[in-house]
Parts: sequence; C-alpha cells; structure tokens
Amino acid sequence: MRFVTAKQIVNDAREKGYAVPALNANGSTYDIARAALEAAQETGSPLILQSYEPNLEYRGAEYFVKMTALLCDELNITVPVALQLDHGHSFESTVNVMKAGFTSVMFDASHDPLEENIRKTLEVVKVAKVMGCSVEAEVGYVKGNEPTKEKLIGRIAVPERPLIPPAKTNIDEAKQFVESVPVDMLAVSVGTTHGVYEKQDAIDFELLKKLRHEIDIPLVQHGTCGISLENISKLVMYGMSKVNFGEPFRFKYIEYFNELTDNMEHQWHAWRIMREIKNRLKVDMIEIIKALGADGKA
Repeated sequence: MRFVTAKQIVNDAREKGYAVPALNANGSTYDIARAALEAAQETGSPLILQSYEPNLEYRGAEYFVKMTALLCDELNITVPVALQLDHGHSFESTVNVMKAGFTSVMFDASHDPLEENIRKTLEVVKVAKVMGCSVEAEVGYVKGNEPTKEKLIGRIAVPERPLIPPAKTNIDEAKQFVESVPVDMLAVSVGTTHGVYEKQDAIDFELLKKLRHEIDIPLVQHGTCGISLENISKLVMYGMSKVNFGEPFRFKYIEYFNELTDNMEHQWHAWRIMREIKNRLKVDMIEIIKALGADGKA
C-alpha cells in the first residue's frame, strides 16, 4: 500500500467540515494499529496512524512502517492512510523517520520562544518538502506528560481532571508563525492537557473559533483524554480538522489487558487476550470516528 501525506486528507477535512482521526499506535503496538485500520476501513474514514517519538525507542520507525504496510495488505485496506510522527523534538529524529517511510511529521518546538520555534521548524520543513512529507507544528505549548521526580508504579489512580492550568495559544503568535513557516497543519492549545484523565471540559471554544478564522491552514487538537464525544464533535464544529488520540488508547489497552487477564479464558495464550483488546479498541475508535464526522469521507 502507498501511504498518503496527512496534508492530502486533512485539507479535505477542513474544506468539508469534519476532522481526520489521528490515532496513536503507541510505538508500533500491533493490536492498536490493527484496531485503528479495521475501524477506519469499516467506517470508510481516512486515517492518520501516529507514533510518539519516545515510543519508537522499542521497535523503531522502520518496523512501524513495515508493520503497517503489511497490515494494510493483509486486511485489504482501501481508505487513505498517512503515517505521522507525533511530537518530534529534534531535527535528526524527524529526518530519520522520514527516511524510514513516514509520510508526515509533527515537529514540536512549542516549548521554545516563538522565534526559536520558527527557526527550528523551518529547518524541518525544508527537508520535508524535498522528501514529499507534510509537516505539523505547534504554537501555544499543550502541557502535560512532563517528567516527574516521583515514580508512578503499577495501577495508579486516574486523576479526575488535569492538575495544572492549561496553556492557550496566542492568536497573534499563531499568525506570525504561519506567516513565517509554510507548515501544513498547526496544533493549537485551547484549554486541554496531555495525560490520562477522567474528564476535560474547560475547552475555550471561542478561542478556537477565532483561531479558525485567523489561521488559513488546518488546526490540530492535542490532549484529548477525558473529552466527551459531544465535545469532540463540538471541537470539529468550531474548527479542528485533525484530532489526536494517544493517551485514551494506551490507557484503555492496559485497562482491557488487566481485566481480560483476570476474567477471560485464555490459558496463557497472549494472542487471545490481544485479539480481544483489539476488538474492544476498535469499538472505541469507531465511536470517535463518528463523533469526528469522518465516517464515509474516505
């Protein structure tokens, strides 16, 4: 299968008023990737399959590309699929995944001052354009997942809501950035936080509405764990064209694993547990695809 760029499918979403699901495979996890591909195919949705940069440490970028290509062939996937790096933090790592076969990259220098973010992202864009890859950047650092001194071991309690106040994108800075760097998509912060939470409902929809009006490229939502399906749909209505889901599925994967290990007949066959996890994740993903309005849009 020939993978498309995220730009090709996200531009259509912006024009037609839906959002493309960007589902994170948690470092090439077969069961998550297969659930995402099956969900997209069954609903007729375009798909961006992603992996966080740190998660690729275990299996590597080339494995992710080859595994996904094999799955697409075996499952007869006909919907458009893009492979994107999520939160690449260095020029070198971003270029490496493009060489491995990723068709899109999200380069994240949003934690740097604006001018530095512009300078670093420009370097990535120059290479990506030559290699035929699309580029997503971020303005207005979406907080969360910062390193902590304490170790969170085992089955820790899930916080009801984020414990840190969210950042919000400055509209003038976002405009300056896209005028300076020809990126294809822009991640913005409108009141959500990366991490695993039961609920996130302090979303600034008016800010999103203004950003959509001022920024002439597709906007991307990060930090979605705990957002209701109703608010997912509302994010799309107010201007998001690509919505990322990472933490919800890595959390659900472990939750389902723990439950099934204790409660299903598996006789120590790991694949039986993994297959049922895949089936459950697919149901969750289909709900999200429909909330994004992406079903039938492939």
